Amino acid sequence: MKELEKFLELDNIIRFLKTNIFKLFIIYLIVKIGKIFKTRIEKILKIILNKSNVDKSVASFLLSIYSILYYFILLYSSVGILGINTTSITTFLGATGIVLGIAFKETLGNFCGGLIILTFKPFSVGDTIEYNNYIGTVKKIELFYTKMLNPQNELVIIPNGIVTNTEIRNIRQNGERRLDLEIGVSYNSNIEKVKNVLERIVIDETMNEVEETQIKNNLLVKLQNTILENREKNRINLFSTIFSRKKMKEAEDEAGKRSEEEIYGNTKNIENVSNIPKVDNEKMILGSKPSVIGVGKLADSAIIFYVYVYTRSENYLNLKLKLNERIKTEFDKVGIEIPYPQMDVHISK
Repeated sequence: MKELEKFLELDNIIRFLKTNIFKLFIIYLIVKIGKIFKTRIEKILKIILNKSNVDKSVASFLLSIYSILYYFILLYSSVGILGINTTSITTFLGATGIVLGIAFKETLGNFCGGLIILTFKPFSVGDTIEYNNYIGTVKKIELFYTKMLNPQNELVIIPNGIVTNTEIRNIRQNGERRLDLEIGVSYNSNIEKVKNVLERIVIDETMNEVEETQIKNNLLVKLQNTILENREKNRINLFSTIFSRKKMKEAEDEAGKRSEEEIYGNTKNIENVSNIPKVDNEKMILGSKPSVIGVGKLADSAIIFYVYVYTRSENYLNLKLKLNERIKTEFDKVGIEIPYPQMDVHISK
């Protein structure tokens, strides 16, 4: 402490500057040139990762690691040029690391959580996950945080340490998902009648074999086109791209545009609600998966029917809204009552 106070005296600072003015100039040049090289290398890494088959989450993580390592090497080199003993600094940094590890254990937990996510892959970029009260699509996995876009177009930022220590439901966006509905009816209702109405609704909304096969074929064609597109990109001469200023600029613009669309979504084609395609007549229940309909439980004020059907993950919400609307409409037509909570009070004289 006394040595630091002595060093911070004006005379000692002036003497230090006179003695090391050339070294400080060299450090300044290294910082300026290093900044240019860092930006250039970062752009090259983005292009390489973008044109390779590296997972997007891994690519984002590697870029974060590169940025941290760059500043650490730059600081260490600058200290070495000034002639300061780096051994003592290394010891000091080790001790400081222990103290900071205790003080910032949550931050370190987020860092380790990021490593766990990228190593064991409980979910990847593009997966739809359910965390706490949020359901959304993973857009980015960074060093400390995972970014998720929910259906309300809100960007939800979750610390990685919490993610790895909390229950997460991974809902594959391009897969199949079961829709669970609980429908309550009055105790005065005829069970067979209710079940017949529910079965009729499910049958009406179930795809036949031809329709389901067509959807699977469309998904297969889409997957094949994506693979061919990635192969076409990989054919581009990477060497000429890196050292051609025009191609470098085009690759940067493409990477920037793609990153912006990944985080905020592409909303250019949505001008008003009337442009959204209607799904009233579209069948969304998968016929290849068995549906289940029956009495689930006898509650205090209602008989609860369970309706379990399968659909594509992207149709989950639309199917849920459609079935709830149809069930209420059909129940009204045949006089089936959906009760509200009630209590019978008996007064004894």
